[in-house]
Amino acid sequence: MYPNVFAIGIAFAPPHAISRPRKSKNGTLIAPAPPRTGMPSAIMGRAVAISIADMIEGKSQGPSHGASMAKLGAACIASAGASLTQGSAVSMTMYPIVPDYEKYPNGGRNLTHTTGEIGLAGHWIKKLLHYLFIYKAKARPLWWLIPE
Repeated sequence: MYPNVFAIGIAFAPPHAISRPRKSKNGTLIAPAPPRTGMPSAIMGRAVAISIADMIEGKSQGPSHGASMAKLGAACIASAGASLTQGSAVSMTMYPIVPDYEKYPNGGRNLTHTTGEIGLAGHWIKKLLHYLFIYKAKARPLWWLIPE
């Protein structure tokens, strides 16, 4: 309605779960949720920035780029521990964030790109990502090569 007003981030409350609830072997209800990560917000921010640049340069009258969570993937690493030899982390990816049961009838997501792992390697990756994030935030040389 207002082509020059933009909002970035994950601030939505869907009227239903976006993943099918499951039960553990013990009968405990498990309600999966999308990873709480800044990755989709960063991709949305980039889409908005490019749209605004296109509008300023006269290339478009309104948003020229989008970043729908129905078409985005996300990655999240939750680290536990500080030791490089004893630490552990849960690493997960999800694609798409909002399930598409028509395209992926077996769960709503691409099972090749939706994964979960626990282990030491995830802890190392979390530490590496921490330093890469700081490097990118300071706009150091070639910072733009580091993905969201």
